[in-house]
Amino acid sequence: KNKMCSFPSLSLLLLSILFSIFHEDIHGFQLPVPTLALPGHQDISTINPTLAGRKVLKFASPIPKVQNPQSKLLKSSPFTSTTATTLWDCTIPGGSEYDVSTFPYPNTMKDCVCVVTGASRGIGRGIALELGRAGATVYVTGTSSSSSNNTNKTQNSGKFVTNEDVGGPGTIEDTASEVTSVGGRGIPVYCDHSNDEQVSALFDRIRVEEGRLDLLVNNAFRVPPGGAKGLFGKFWEEGGIEIWDSVHTVGLRSHYVASAKAIPLMMANSPSSMGNMPRPMIAMVSSFGGLCYTFNVAYGVGKGGVDRLAKDMAVELGDKIGVTSLYPGVVLTERMAKTVENGDWDREVGIPIDNAESPAYTGRAIIAIATDPTNKANDKDRSGTIQVVAELAEEYGFLDANGRRPPSIRSMKFLLPAYGMDKETREKIPDWLIPNWKLPFFIMAQGQPSNDN
Repeated sequence: KNKMCSFPSLSLLLLSILFSIFHEDIHGFQLPVPTLALPGHQDISTINPTLAGRKVLKFASPIPKVQNPQSKLLKSSPFTSTTATTLWDCTIPGGSEYDVSTFPYPNTMKDCVCVVTGASRGIGRGIALELGRAGATVYVTGTSSSSSNNTNKTQNSGKFVTNEDVGGPGTIEDTASEVTSVGGRGIPVYCDHSNDEQVSALFDRIRVEEGRLDLLVNNAFRVPPGGAKGLFGKFWEEGGIEIWDSVHTVGLRSHYVASAKAIPLMMANSPSSMGNMPRPMIAMVSSFGGLCYTFNVAYGVGKGGVDRLAKDMAVELGDKIGVTSLYPGVVLTERMAKTVENGDWDREVGIPIDNAESPAYTGRAIIAIATDPTNKANDKDRSGTIQVVAELAEEYGFLDANGRRPPSIRSMKFLLPAYGMDKETREKIPDWLIPNWKLPFFIMAQGQPSNDN
């Protein structure tokens, strides 16, 4: 039912035991609702929601008051009320920007030059917008373009460009314009990331226009022909080889090529010119599919390759450039938002909507580690590692764009409601009663339990 990582029978047993304990306990006594603390390194005291004129999806759910002992209570946010309605701008067709009422990093990347690949929609767009809100210059790349004058677009006939069967709302021009409107400087660049010449031209242009590059976000991913349905085919079935070529050419090889072309430019940076970034950084958008079986063989091998790419790049780069492979959770992109709009969320996704993440969550994670003044998340000891977006939110104290903090996929707060409770039971058990214990990665990597478990 759930289109995500499954976990083994041992994990199911643990969930069952925990559920039994909590199920009995909640009938015997009531526990006080704790105050959620935010130990982040940025004061989140100025909140200014700008929701007027937007088409947003509204999910009604109780939200705990959010208080940081180091800062003021978020008095002006609609998310501080225990009876507030969550406003989550998913950018469904006809929508606009994401809700930024809890954005904690204004102007932290004002002097930084960034590239986000595959940023016309989805996670890439969310990352680009958050970088824009932090004041960065963001080169937005992709093959969804509204410009008819683009030379690369008119001359390109490659099979790995976005077309009608896999595309969706949004273009690189849309995203770049929004980056500028939220405080950054957005620059759209048509780039087919399966075309090495176009990738080289991208970084040559940045060298001429900016003279430097601080952050590269490798996000571009080619959904197979026929759309997301192609991700569920078995590798020996018709189209299996084409699926492999699609998700590895733009999704793995593209990350390798973009990094190779970008690194000489990044190494030329002087530390004094990088603003709040201790050193340049490359962020790889991966997924839990690199750890355990998800969708199909080609997808898992590709994401596993991204993780290994980050690890081995870190070895060769040493302390010059940080490299991080990021694991978002279940992200409410434009395509996923359509399942909510169509009433198919429970059937097709099957997790509580409050545990889904917005694309902005990954953007905030990248900003947090890239600008960490202690450099602890971007240093030589942690460079090359896998970082879970939701767990970075816990470490740095930031919230998602809807004022909540979705849990990590390997947390009991995610697993128990998704796999151990039906909807009726979830409504009876408050979130704070479920522990935030996390399954070790080696357990998550065991794969799908057998049918007889």
